[in-house]
Amino acid sequence: MSREWLKDITRPKRPGRHSLGQLRLNFIAGAIAIGILALSVHGLWSERQEVWREAEQTSRNLLMTLTRDIGGNVSAIDLALKGVVEGFGYRGFSRLPPEIQHRILFDRAVSASFTGSILLLDEAGNLIADGGSVLAPRNLNFANDEFFRAHKEQSFIGLYVSHPYTSKIRTGKLSLAFSRRLSHPDGKFIGVVAAEVGLDDVQSMLKGLDVGPRGSISLFLSDGTLLMRHPYSEREIGRRFGDSANFRRFLQDGSGSFEGVAAIDQVRRQYTYDRIGEFPLILTVSQSVQDILASWWRRALVLAAIAGVLCLALARLIVLFWRELGRRTKAEMELERLARSDGLTGLPNRRAFDEFYEREWRQAIRSGSPLSLLFVDVDFFKSYNDYYGHMKGDGVLCTVAMTIDAALRRPRDFAARYGGEEFIIVLPETDLSAAYALAETIRTGVMNLGIEHEPSFFRTATVSIGAAGAWPVQGSSRDILLEAADSALYRAKAAGRNCIRVSEKSLVDALPPSTTRM
Repeated sequence: MSREWLKDITRPKRPGRHSLGQLRLNFIAGAIAIGILALSVHGLWSERQEVWREAEQTSRNLLMTLTRDIGGNVSAIDLALKGVVEGFGYRGFSRLPPEIQHRILFDRAVSASFTGSILLLDEAGNLIADGGSVLAPRNLNFANDEFFRAHKEQSFIGLYVSHPYTSKIRTGKLSLAFSRRLSHPDGKFIGVVAAEVGLDDVQSMLKGLDVGPRGSISLFLSDGTLLMRHPYSEREIGRRFGDSANFRRFLQDGSGSFEGVAAIDQVRRQYTYDRIGEFPLILTVSQSVQDILASWWRRALVLAAIAGVLCLALARLIVLFWRELGRRTKAEMELERLARSDGLTGLPNRRAFDEFYEREWRQAIRSGSPLSLLFVDVDFFKSYNDYYGHMKGDGVLCTVAMTIDAALRRPRDFAARYGGEEFIIVLPETDLSAAYALAETIRTGVMNLGIEHEPSFFRTATVSIGAAGAWPVQGSSRDILLEAADSALYRAKAAGRNCIRVSEKSLVDALPPSTTRM
């Protein structure tokens, strides 16, 4: 962790004066190239936004027209159904002549242009009256049809729009049923009145509308069932898209526009959508993003080619600039790294520690977080050097440094060589108990290396560690924590070494009088 920190503290410096003239020229060339690109990108982006807004407005205008037309027809159908419900409820209705009954029931149906047939069903689902004929109704039963069962099972369903089904009246043709419940004054179910609409009527209304080669217009039920789509595809009719991301957005927002990928054919489209009145119907108009931006892309390629030619004329100057700056930056960063690292162990040195510790002390004051220090000392190191020689002593220091660095897991944990055989570890946002646990990991890690050390009564290389922690506050001195950790290290040595001691000094005493927490 600490070696990685050395890479972050270096910053590029300004080049020498002898090359400033050339670098200025390169900067100017780069600025011109960037200006050309910026103007080109801005112009293209503005044009793209305008093309997008025009496509969205076109879709919105078409959507408004369709929702108004379809909504008007559905309202007319519902009005016709309500007329049947009211007529059927007249007193003495059953005693009227068939012609009068037919007129009372179906007089309003002429205003619904989509209506193919209005059917009156009794409580058993039998057809008892047909808006298309005054004669005796056909012998048909709808007890198992979806719309009949829905009204029989639910009392207050209102206008019900069915899923697509194969019509019994219009043999073999896909249809929808708009239906209402017939109830006795006491609420008892006595039948259903339904208006059957052929899907070919809806298709003919959408046919001929231009939404581009890959565009589409879709009519959905509120549960996600596709009722009609232009361009028409019979195998998609009745398919449910309630779980698709696009439909969830239709349902959640009610109306609006967005860009998404179609679940049917995976084409990315711009969707504009709205509910049809208060009915459980959602209409969408979508244009392919590819179709919308086709002309814009052609213009963009021409402009990009022109901008590219202009930029290539400046590319050589920019390349020369970056090569020169790169060489100088690399050299200066290396010098900066060497100035802040220990030449033997590769860890940050005392200078780097001072900078890091000062920064983390201020950060702990701002955030109100704890800060801990560990002082690590290699036990009996002078005896080791005298017995084995300085070359092997240097090897021990490098091994201990690697052990310490490997024990640090968090990006902000920091270890440095403090001097001689001493190392210091800074642990931001770490309380004393966590610092102690890390210290034990380091101590046992060094001992388990099994480095031979005859002059030591442990017969192996070990370390002693002093730990201290504090909650820095405004006005406190960072030297307090440093001294506390150093004092704890001396206590560890006095206790026989190869151990950890925690500072006994009260850091609160050294902080401003208003400070009360450790």
